[in-house]
This record gives sequence, structure tokens and C-alpha cells, in this order.
Amino acid sequence: MSAAKSPPATLAEATTAAAMPEPAPLSRISGKQWKAARKPTNRSMMAKSLSKSYEKRIREARDLKAVKHAEAELKEEKRAEKEEHRNRIVERKKKYEEKLRQERYQAEMSARKRMRVKRKELKARAHAKH
Repeated sequence: MSAAKSPPATLAEATTAAAMPEPAPLSRISGKQWKAARKPTNRSMMAKSLSKSYEKRIREARDLKAVKHAEAELKEEKRAEKEEHRNRIVERKKKYEEKLRQERYQAEMSARKRMRVKRKELKARAHAKH
């Protein structure tokens, strides 16, 4: 028996060597097509190629936090913009209603004034006849 492997001498030996199973995958797979591959939850049992270093996990968490913070700022900015728009509409409506109220008041006052002037004229005519 020699320690070095010699090339396969026959075809049967070549096919059995090629039919050798592949090394185990880096994750546990149930064999079901619709199920996702699962990774070990215990980090000490995880393959080194799958595990991330502490610094890398911290960096990713920091990046994710920064992204979420930026998203929150954008949402707040958008909400403030909508609120400002809504306030402008309400203010415009209030001004319009106040303007209508003033116009109605002025029309009413001018009608009263016309009636006063008319009454004065009638009194003056009545005094002029006597």
C-alpha cells in the first residue's frame, strides 16, 4: 500500500471517484424546495465561513441604525410638509369666510344707511308740504 494516490486504473474506479458525495453545505437544509436554508443559532457551532466578526456585526448594526434614522427624518419632514399644506388651506378658508362675512356686514350697513337717508328725505318732504 502506497500513501500517494494513484490515478484510477479502470473506468469503474473513475466513476466511483466522481460519484463521491460533495462536502456538506455550510447550512442545514431540510431537503424541501420551499424551505429556506437554516443557519445554526449557536455561533460556536456555525461554520467559520458563515460567521461574521463582532466588528462587522457592529458596523452593520450601526449602518442599519443610520439608515433608519435617515428614513425617520424623511418621514418627519414629509409629515411636517403635509401639515403645513393643510394649515395653509385652513388659513385660506378662514380668510375667505371672514371676507364674505365683512361683505355681508357692509351690504347690510349700506342698506340700513339707505333706509335712514330715505326716511330723512321723506320727513323733509313732509315738512316742506306744510
